[in-house]
Amino acid sequence: MTVVLQKVSKLVQSLSKSRLRRQKDLDKVLLELEEFVSLRLVKNTLHQEKKEAGPDPSDSEEELYSELCRLEKQLSDITLDQNQDQNQDQNQKPSRTRLLRPKGPNLQSFSQSLKRVQPHLPLSLPRLPPRRALPWWCVYVAWLLVAASSCVSGYYTMLYGLKFGKEKSISWLVSMSVSFFQSLLLIQPLKVVGLAVFFALVVKKVEDEDLGDVQIHKDSNSGARETNMSLYKPPPAGDIEKMKRNREKEQKAYALLTEILAYVCFMWMLLLLAYGQRDPNAFYLNRHILGSFRPAEDQSLSLEQVFLWTQSTVLPSLYGPYPGFITDGNSFLVGSARLRQLRVQGPSCRAPEALHFHGDCNPTYSWDWEDTGSYSPRWAAPSNCTSDESAPCGNSTGPWTYQSQEQLRAAPFWGRSVLYKGGGFVTELGPNLQNAASTLQHLYSLRWLDSLTRAVFVEFTVYNANVNLFCLVTLLLEAPDATGAFEFRWELRSVRLYSSTGGLHVFVMAAEIVYMLFVLYYMYKQVQRLRVQRWSYFRDRWNLLELSIITLSWTGVGLFIQRTLLGQREMDEYHNNKDKFPSFSSSASSNLALQFLVAFVVLLSTVKLWHLLRLNPNMRLISSALNRASGDITGFLLVIGLMLIAYATTCNVLYGQQMAAYRTLPDSLLTLIKLQLGIFNYSEVLDYSPVLGGLLVGSCVVFMGFVALNLLISVILDAFQQEQIQHQVSDEEEIVQLMLKKVFGLFGLSYTAPSTEQEGNCSHTAPSTEQEGNCSHTAPSTEQEGNCSHAQDCGKSSV
Repeated sequence: MTVVLQKVSKLVQSLSKSRLRRQKDLDKVLLELEEFVSLRLVKNTLHQEKKEAGPDPSDSEEELYSELCRLEKQLSDITLDQNQDQNQDQNQKPSRTRLLRPKGPNLQSFSQSLKRVQPHLPLSLPRLPPRRALPWWCVYVAWLLVAASSCVSGYYTMLYGLKFGKEKSISWLVSMSVSFFQSLLLIQPLKVVGLAVFFALVVKKVEDEDLGDVQIHKDSNSGARETNMSLYKPPPAGDIEKMKRNREKEQKAYALLTEILAYVCFMWMLLLLAYGQRDPNAFYLNRHILGSFRPAEDQSLSLEQVFLWTQSTVLPSLYGPYPGFITDGNSFLVGSARLRQLRVQGPSCRAPEALHFHGDCNPTYSWDWEDTGSYSPRWAAPSNCTSDESAPCGNSTGPWTYQSQEQLRAAPFWGRSVLYKGGGFVTELGPNLQNAASTLQHLYSLRWLDSLTRAVFVEFTVYNANVNLFCLVTLLLEAPDATGAFEFRWELRSVRLYSSTGGLHVFVMAAEIVYMLFVLYYMYKQVQRLRVQRWSYFRDRWNLLELSIITLSWTGVGLFIQRTLLGQREMDEYHNNKDKFPSFSSSASSNLALQFLVAFVVLLSTVKLWHLLRLNPNMRLISSALNRASGDITGFLLVIGLMLIAYATTCNVLYGQQMAAYRTLPDSLLTLIKLQLGIFNYSEVLDYSPVLGGLLVGSCVVFMGFVALNLLISVILDAFQQEQIQHQVSDEEEIVQLMLKKVFGLFGLSYTAPSTEQEGNCSHTAPSTEQEGNCSHTAPSTEQEGNCSHAQDCGKSSV
C-alpha cells in the first residue's frame, strides 16, 4: 500500500509542478488514468458481490501498479516547457485536477478510490514475472532441436554430394558460397543504402529547427504585441550582386550535373549496343572450328601435301558422323563447301641460255597476271574455242572455267602481302563425304593444281543453333611468290542472321531505341549551337568530335539496315538452292563494318568524357600541360617515327630473307616497337650476326629508349611543372565545388571543399622568413601559385 501511495503522490506532485508544452497529451493521459482507476473499482465491487469470500487483491494490485508505472513513464516522456507564463499555468490547473473529481454518479474520486484500495495493498510489490513464459527446460529442448536439424541436414547433404559426384558437389558448394557472399557483401548493403536513401528523402519528415539558441526579447511591462515595427529595408547592392553570382553558379552547376548524367546514360546505352552486337561464344566457336581444320604443323606445303591435307584433314572434319553436321556434331553445314583456286598466266620470261636452264620462269601473283580464261581438263585449250573472245569456251561453270567475283558473290581476300580477287576456278565438293572424295580424286588425277597455282581457298559456312551464330570459314593456302611452297592462312567471321528471341534481345533493342533518342537530342543541341556560333562552330574541336559521333551513329543505322536486308536476301537464296554453296559474304562484310564503326564510336565517346571532366582541377591541369607542350611533343614524335622507319628498313633489308619477324616492313616496325616494350627475341638476331646484330639492337635501344623517349617524357614533365606554377583557379572550379556540395547534400552528407591554397602560394600574414618563390605581405590582390602581386620584387628576399 505504501508503494502505491508513493507512486500516486509522485504523479500528482509532478503534475502540479510541471508546465507542459502539449496540453492535449496531458489531458489524454490523465483521462486514461482516471478511467482505469474507476473501472478497476467498479470491477472489484461487482466481484465482491458475486463471491462469498473476499477477492484476492493481488491481481488488482499488480495490474494497478503496472498501469501506474506505465503511465508514469508516458508522463515523463512529455517534454516540459519552462517558458510558459502564469496565466497559462492557471488555465491548465482545472484540467490537471480533473483526476480528483468524480466522473459520474457511480464513480468515486481518485483519493477515495485510493483509500478504498489501501487496506489490501502490501508494503512492497515484487517485480512482475514475464507472462506466458515457457518452462526452464525448454531451452535445452530448443538447442537439441537445433543440433538435430543440423545433423540431419548435414547427413542428407553428404548423401546428395555422394550421389552428384565430386565435380557437381564442388560446383554446388562454390555456387552457394558465391551466392552467400554476394548477398552479404553486395545485395544486402545496396538494399540497406537504398532503403536509407528512400526513407531519408521520401518518408522522413523535416523536423522543426532547433530554436534553443534564439533569444526572444519581450517587454516585461506589457503583454501586448509590439506595434512599433521597423519598416522594410532592401539589402545592400553588394549582397544582391553576390546572390546573383551564386544563382548563376547554381544554374551552371545544375546544367553541368544534368549534362554529365545524360552522357553517362548515353554511354551506358552505347556500351549495351556495342556488346549486344557481339557474342562471347563467337570466340570459342571460331577457335574450335579452326582447331579442327588447321594443319598439324604450321609449315610450308607442297602441291602433293595440299591434296593430302584436303583428303586427310578437311574432308573428315567437314563431313562428320552425323549427317549434315561437321565433326563436332553441333555445327550444321549450310549448303555445300567449295574449292577455289587463283592462277597466273603462262611463262613471263625466258631463262638465260648461259645458265643451261631449260624451262620458263613463272610470274608472281598480281591482278595483271591473273589467269581469267577457260580451259579443258588438264588446262588444255578447249577445242570449241574460237578467236572471238566473246564466244564461250568450255563449260561455263566447271572447275576449268574462270568465274568472276560478281558471279561468285565473293569478296577480295588479303593474304600475307597480296590482295586476292574474289573470283577464280571453282568446284563444289557436294553434300556428302563420298561425293567430295570422288571430286578431289578426279581433280588430282587431272592435275587441277599445278605450278601456275598461286592460291587455294577452302570455303564453307556452318550454323551453330546453340549460340545462334553463322560462321563463314575461309582457309587459304597461298604461294604468291612462285616458290612452290604454300603457307596456311585463315579467316573466320561470325554473324547473327537470325534475331534472338530471349529477354536479353528485347533489352538490347530497347537500348538501341534509347540510344537513337539520345542521338536526336544531341543533334538538336548541336543545331542550336551552330545557329548561335555560326562558322566559329567548326573551329572548336569538341564540336567536331560530337558531330563525328552523330554522323557515325547514323552511318551505323544505315549499315544495320543494310546488314538486315542483305541477310534476308541471302537466306532466301539459300532456301531456294540448299544443295549449292551459299554466299553470305555481303552480310558478313556489313556486319564487320558495323562492328568497326561501333567500336570507333565508343572510342570517340570515351574521349569526350575528357571534355566533361574538364572542371576537375587535376584533369584541367593535365590538359593545360599537354596543350603547352603540344609543339615539342609533335617534334619528338616525328623524330621517333623517323628513327623507327630507319631501323625497320635496315632490319628488313638485313634479316627479311631469313627471319619471319622482319620479312616485311610492317613486320619489322612491329618487332621494333615490341623491342621498346621488352618483347624481343635477341637470340635469333645474335645467332645470325653477332657483331652487326648486337650493334644494331644496342644502338636502337640506346637512341630510342634511353634518349628519345626520355627526352619526350622530360618535355612533358617540364610543361607540367610550368603549368603548376602559372595555373590559375577558374570560376568553373567553383561551380564544381558547388555541384559536389549539392550532390552530397542530396544524400544527407556534408561536403567540405578543399583548400584553394596550393604549394607555393603567397602567405599573407607577414612572417619574416626567407623563401624561394614566395612573398610575405599584408595586402595581396590575388592568390596564385608561385606568384605575388605587391610593390616589392618577389624573389629570394628577406622581409
